[in-house]
Amino acid sequence: MYFHTMRKLFLLTAFAMFLLGGCGRPSNGPHTLEIYITSDVHGCYLSRDYQEDRTKAYSMSKVATALDEARMKSNNVILIDNGDNLQGDNAAFFFNFVDTTSQHLFARIANYLDYDAVVVGNHDIEAGHDVYDRVRKQFNAPVLAANAIRTEEPKKGSCYFKEYTIVRRDCLRVAIIGFTNPNVTSWITEPLYHGMEFVKISDMAQELVDKVRTKERADIVIVSVHAGSGEEDEDSIENCGLYLAKHLTGVDMVIGGHDHKPRMISYSGGDTPTTYIDPGARCKHLGHVTIKADYKKGKRVGIQMDAELLPMEEFGYSDAFDAEFADDYRRVKAFTLQEICQVSESFNLADALTGPSAYMNLLYDLQLDVTGADLTFAAPLSSYGIINKGTLVYNDLTRIYPFENKLFTIRLTGEQIKNYLEYSYDRWINRSGPAYCYDSCGGLRYKVYKNRPMGSRVVIESMEDGTPFEAGKSYTVAITSYRAMGGDGLLSEGAGLDVSNPEAYIVDKCGDIRGLLYDYLTATGTLEPTVNDNWKFIE
Repeated sequence: MYFHTMRKLFLLTAFAMFLLGGCGRPSNGPHTLEIYITSDVHGCYLSRDYQEDRTKAYSMSKVATALDEARMKSNNVILIDNGDNLQGDNAAFFFNFVDTTSQHLFARIANYLDYDAVVVGNHDIEAGHDVYDRVRKQFNAPVLAANAIRTEEPKKGSCYFKEYTIVRRDCLRVAIIGFTNPNVTSWITEPLYHGMEFVKISDMAQELVDKVRTKERADIVIVSVHAGSGEEDEDSIENCGLYLAKHLTGVDMVIGGHDHKPRMISYSGGDTPTTYIDPGARCKHLGHVTIKADYKKGKRVGIQMDAELLPMEEFGYSDAFDAEFADDYRRVKAFTLQEICQVSESFNLADALTGPSAYMNLLYDLQLDVTGADLTFAAPLSSYGIINKGTLVYNDLTRIYPFENKLFTIRLTGEQIKNYLEYSYDRWINRSGPAYCYDSCGGLRYKVYKNRPMGSRVVIESMEDGTPFEAGKSYTVAITSYRAMGGDGLLSEGAGLDVSNPEAYIVDKCGDIRGLLYDYLTATGTLEPTVNDNWKFIE
């Protein structure tokens, strides 16, 4: 009697577990999964503009609407984020560095939308340990970055985050492997990622794919990489998405991001047809892949993958989402609209693209004032918009300086400075790369001859105070932390500096540039835009 009762209890328990989602191998016939992807959200969380009190064209609110519709149609939805969420908007900044005790807004949004996996982006690492260590504990979903390896005991050699996760839908075991961008160390300083090193993705991707196929018995394998698409036959450390999609075996889908270029492509030459998809940035598109896998006797005998980029402009805002995060909007708006100083005259940020400008002069003055350096490099981080006459509020600072860079002082020779400028103006004149690559120099008098060949375009006349500028002399230069670490190649390709050991040329490190700008303008009281014609283009 006892044995019979226990056996009956065991069978009832097993049946209950089955009803709750446990199941064995896939049954014969078709199985369908709906994969949805966001990437490079960059703080585009909330649906209303903070300053103008109007709805934004794109936000996570519209993503919420799209997902509600998807989940009404299918129980087999999987939602993946591909990184770069903790930078780019006042809401991200506020919950990164101002309110550091509440649950982070993006963690609450990710939990609300029920993400199955969140991959780490380079800008997430840039926020620093205090931010991402706090935020990752607040996600319900696992946080993935298989190539972020601990360098210190007691867990030296292990993954700092998680390598992968297994999601179960319709009796299919779906492995999601995540990688962050290993080139992150070229853009940020060591304290921001202390205790970690970043392995090149291709050095470990195939091994992990094989592991989830065998050890985890994965039916579907997705590799989500916070890396740009790159070239399909070029194993780039930064942009390797298409290379992985073409060359990895046993992978059904590769998710890319980082370069903000939405695209889709399919590869059918390997053992498994592979779909590559990148949804782009800031919620303009939601990536969607429908996977239809046919099974017979527990084995997959066919697969079809249909990918699309869903334009979020075609979806409305979610009233439920907006209501859920209404208080967050009010708090961020109040922070955003705090008054900083007065502006005596309006100035256009785009003027910095054509020559000396009030915008660059403001950055020159700030960086030289804070560091006391001989010279400074600066570039237009915003290439459109006007700073209006009247009251300057915090939101204006995010347009003047949208990134969380720090201010460093480095040491360069006169010859290196000249070569740096030659490289910068070559990109500028040829419009090679984004505007934030177009550095000019404050504290120096020079001309740039557009029609001369690179190497002879920049003619330096003197220091700005009229004293001689000498090629063999050593100068201190105020520069962003991003640039000091080798960002965009101006120090390495231009000045010819070995950027593998930044401490060899870094003299001093100051705080966050936007924070320094806040202090500078608050103390100034009135910003009087001036254009310092210390350099000019010659046709």
